[in-house]
Amino acid sequence: MALMSPIRFRLHRIKEAVFGDGQIIYEVLIHHRNRLPNRDVKVSWERDGEFIVGKVSVGDDVFIAQARSAKEFVEEVNDTLYAAYRVPINYSEKLGGNYRLTPPGREFDALNDKAVQKSSLSLGHVEVPA
Repeated sequence: MALMSPIRFRLHRIKEAVFGDGQIIYEVLIHHRNRLPNRDVKVSWERDGEFIVGKVSVGDDVFIAQARSAKEFVEEVNDTLYAAYRVPINYSEKLGGNYRLTPPGREFDALNDKAVQKSSLSLGHVEVPA
């Protein structure tokens, strides 16, 4: 068994405390976070009955997302990106609270306004401290 320095041991314990049951490896979490797009994500959307349907563009990649409410739609876009960039579920759950793409307030209001039938928005990276 290899011995750890006290500093490495403390860092290991802190990581364990923050990331839980040992299934999450901090370095892998950072790797997956870095795989996610860090540039603006463009979303063009329209209402289709009770659904909001959107085309999510990141560079040359295009994905489709849909939801019933503005909040659900933004969550669905984030989940779509996690799936498209192959972030495992247990890591996406850890990133979900700290790494989200969110629209500016004015664009979110338009998404939330039932009178607006079609529009587009830009999602910017927001990282919330743990």
